[in-house]
Amino acid sequence: MAETSIIVVVPPVEITERTLPDFERELLAHLDADVGGIVVDLEPVAFISSSGLGTLVKVGMRLDRRGGCLALARATGPALHTITLLGLDQKLPVFPTVAAAREHVSGAVAG
Repeated sequence: MAETSIIVVVPPVEITERTLPDFERELLAHLDADVGGIVVDLEPVAFISSSGLGTLVKVGMRLDRRGGCLALARATGPALHTITLLGLDQKLPVFPTVAAAREHVSGAVAG
């Protein structure tokens, strides 16, 4: 695994049934490329569907099983509310900046 490889992914403004397939393909392509970690920059996201959240959890679990890490950055508004309401911030750490999320992922992958 390319443990030092950390990718930052910026999803669409709305992660819905219409936009999810492309977003999921992008995340899975990074998994196939054997990255060490993924930071999902949620700053532009105004809405995330339950399926979108499920995709993040699924990708995070796959990364975790192989020693990688997925973290969320800059989640705000309804997206952050939904993530925390469902307790997903316990499985997918949320950070106020991309830099902080990258640092966490880097430490998790190296450790």
